Amino acid sequence: MDGPPNYADNHAYRMSADLSPAQQAKGEVSAGLIRYELEKARKEGDVSEKRITASLKNLGCGKEHGVYVGNGFYSVHTGDVCVSGHLTEKELTIQVHGAYAEPQPGMGPCVENRGGH
Repeated sequence: MDGPPNYADNHAYRMSADLSPAQQAKGEVSAGLIRYELEKARKEGDVSEKRITASLKNLGCGKEHGVYVGNGFYSVHTGDVCVSGHLTEKELTIQVHGAYAEPQPGMGPCVENRGGH
């Protein structure tokens, strides 16, 4: 055994839901739209939280979509999948994944819990 016997149970809160191929494909479409909007902001040199939020809002994504923006990190819940990543002046990252079993409280279903249960 490579760790304590209940390691997996104690870290289950950090697990995101598995995605079906259809969900993954749908998420990739959403990721492409988000990438386009955020790449415009990056190329214009504005990677502020205000600009990230405005870019996501241009796509119709708001609080009702579990949007969270903070410290260059962003996340959106499409209803089926999560699209999250980081935006800096140098790069844009984007990932499609399932919602977390126990997300960070108050930050939507797509933000990994930093604590424990």
